[in-house]
Amino acid sequence: MINLEYYNETTLPLSGALFEEILEFINIEFREIFPKEIDNRRNYLITCTLVNDKIIQEINKQQRGLDKPTDVISLCYLGNEFPGEDMIGEIFISLDTAAKQAKKLDHDLVTELKFLFVHGVLHILGYEHATEEDFQTMMDLTNQILGAT
Repeated sequence: MINLEYYNETTLPLSGALFEEILEFINIEFREIFPKEIDNRRNYLITCTLVNDKIIQEINKQQRGLDKPTDVISLCYLGNEFPGEDMIGEIFISLDTAAKQAKKLDHDLVTELKFLFVHGVLHILGYEHATEEDFQTMMDLTNQILGAT
């Protein structure tokens, strides 16, 4: 089972329950998408941290060499040494960018945050979107997860 540790580095009082609910659903209904490195008998940890554009830009520059803000960054530790015994990944979501995207896409902030969180979880589970086919697979899974939660 994958558990969540939630941190909010922004001024918006948003509960982590939103993300815990989604991750619990993934744990129950989408076990088949977990990579073989995840042992069903163990507990694992993902962290999710809400940040602003300034902080995510720093993370983006450090981790990806891109000196600009982005919406979500996932750091996957599967197949590598975990920073903690059971930590398999970290998700950083920029609340600033998420709010801009929600407005642009004409939906609410919570919908955008849910989408970005699922996107981040899928990256941690090994999904990528370098090709159109991979992108479509990720979008299909995201829509299945969000459509059922």
